[in-house]
Amino acid sequence: MLINNWYVAAWSHEVTTRKPIGVRMLGCDFVLFRNADGRVACLSDVCCHRGGALSGGKVNSARVACPYHGWNFDSNGNCVLIPSMGEGAPIPRRARIDSYPTQEKYGWVWAFLGDLPEAERPAIPDLFPEYDDPAGWHRVSYGFEAKANWMRFEENSLDTAHTTFVHQQFGAIRNPKLEVFPLEHKEWGARVARVKPAPGADQKTGEMAKLLSAERKSTQVALEFSLLGLCHRIQPTFREGMSLINFTARTPVEDKLSRAFGWQARNYLKEPQYDAERIAAIELAVREDLAVVERVRPVHTPGALSEELLVETDGMEVAFRKCCWRWAARGWEIDREETERLGRSQILVIPSPARREDPKNWIHKTVPLRPVSTESDQVD
Repeated sequence: MLINNWYVAAWSHEVTTRKPIGVRMLGCDFVLFRNADGRVACLSDVCCHRGGALSGGKVNSARVACPYHGWNFDSNGNCVLIPSMGEGAPIPRRARIDSYPTQEKYGWVWAFLGDLPEAERPAIPDLFPEYDDPAGWHRVSYGFEAKANWMRFEENSLDTAHTTFVHQQFGAIRNPKLEVFPLEHKEWGARVARVKPAPGADQKTGEMAKLLSAERKSTQVALEFSLLGLCHRIQPTFREGMSLINFTARTPVEDKLSRAFGWQARNYLKEPQYDAERIAAIELAVREDLAVVERVRPVHTPGALSEELLVETDGMEVAFRKCCWRWAARGWEIDREETERLGRSQILVIPSPARREDPKNWIHKTVPLRPVSTESDQVD
């Protein structure tokens, strides 16, 4: 799992001024709450006093109170009240917890999990401008978890060859050959346009069956991913003027558990009466994917390209792995073995920007990271 990146922590509507909520990301626990001015705070969920879970406490304006002993923490993670010591009593300098930058975009709360100062943080990618065009694109939301490593989980969505065999709604089993186009590489992502054979008319049901005739020979699919924000968009165009977009962000929960937040937008059949049909199609596709991806071995993506027999149609998966490995080479990959060992007896947290300014005055230690490295056989 990688630090110094933006991850979706929750849906915006889930975070209120009334009650904090707890979320788990990168193997660590976080608490989210909304200040009186509407801004979202993201803190480590473990009180530095006696380990209480702040997500079980209360929100009071710009503070969250621990349910164990009532310690109050502001949105910057600083303790501002220790009730047992009395109002106005001096607060120890180490009475603080890590606080992480947040942004709201696409109806989600994003948290920056890392210690980079603001000037060095990457931006959340603009991969879904259609979100701001509700007249042209009607949206439905979806979300699910996979008992799979985050890299395996994301690679499944970048793999256009699997649809033929995994998805009964849109897999063209009669003709599995893909037309391959060159990838457009970006600094931390890639984009490709592909043409795949259309499924048979008998594979479609409901309104989609009426709209798509048997004469349609192929579907154009534009696929793009960004490691920044760990997200991707898939846009099949069925015929001129008829297209839909699946925009999905992945959040690693644990080493072998991942969460997906998604929107599907369509520029046809935009009336809400058709939403149930689309949601049912999404849920079926998710079940089909999970049945495969949760059983892929090894659980973790191999550490070198030579450890799997990759072919030309695996170009997007290869591009994704190379981006991940370059990010890890900066020293931003969590050492999962060492984290598991140390985590048995102590609280480990993701380093926050405040630790750059003051690395000493903290109670909780940060997760161990793998060392900075040079690119090797991984990216050959």
